[in-house]
Amino acid sequence: MKRCPYCGTEYPDDVVVCPIDRQPLPDLARLQSLLPDETTAEALADTPVLPQSQTESVMGDSAELAFPDYRWSARDAWKCIAMIVMLEFLFDAALFALDLHFPGFYKLRVGGFGFFSVALLHYAIELFAVAYFARTETFASFCKAVGLDRQPSNLAWFGVALALAIRVFGHLVLIFGWSRGVRDYDILAFKNAFGPERYLYLGPLLFLAPLFEECIYRGFLYKAFRGSFSVVISTIFVIGWTTYTHWSQYSVSWMAALVLSLWTIAQCYMREKSDSLWDCIFCHAAFNWSLIFIEFH
Repeated sequence: MKRCPYCGTEYPDDVVVCPIDRQPLPDLARLQSLLPDETTAEALADTPVLPQSQTESVMGDSAELAFPDYRWSARDAWKCIAMIVMLEFLFDAALFALDLHFPGFYKLRVGGFGFFSVALLHYAIELFAVAYFARTETFASFCKAVGLDRQPSNLAWFGVALALAIRVFGHLVLIFGWSRGVRDYDILAFKNAFGPERYLYLGPLLFLAPLFEECIYRGFLYKAFRGSFSVVISTIFVIGWTTYTHWSQYSVSWMAALVLSLWTIAQCYMREKSDSLWDCIFCHAAFNWSLIFIEFH
């Protein structure tokens, strides 16, 4: 019998790939013959991932059969999305209840500090779900899993240039009156507020979104879909998730929908080509910061 090192399902010896997770099934009998006598097949089956040095010395050319660290399947992505949707529903319900029973809370929440704090808590909840389904136990392991522990590559400059080009394209569409634009609440709130606190309205757009959303969208979800599907299918699923999370923009303007979709495709392409998530983060930051430049110039 063979056991999938990912989901733990057992299969007959003639099965090569797990039909659930599409992961190679290690030949435990062969591994046992190469390891010391006291290492049993049951022990190997209960150890999904061998240390890299041990894997290379034992398996040689078959090292790829051992399930690598931080590799996920579409099942992880769907479970994570379901968890995020459920947590967001509970979070919004809690905010509604507090607004209803404590009028002072609503006044605090719509202020600059409250707006930034709610956005930070919202992203933290989503990131908690990602860390859980990514099976990371420490901050360092999470950074390694999503690609935050690697230096930006030269692809980051390409991403920044592409983000600016997409933003300019959308702006030209608005100038010629071919589509209506979308007014974001945070920018409107910034324009109507006074004092230093007004800058907190821009914090989620300029700082939180590039970091947190990229950890969620490209750091985990895209990689999880990619573990089961092709680049095209994985990108389509991420576009679908972007549509859900940015429905207030997709539902108002076809231009906003096109711009966001093109930008998502560019982000997924960079994640496919680079091991560093910072390339996507810089691209996201350039995309959002350019919106501020357009709005105030």
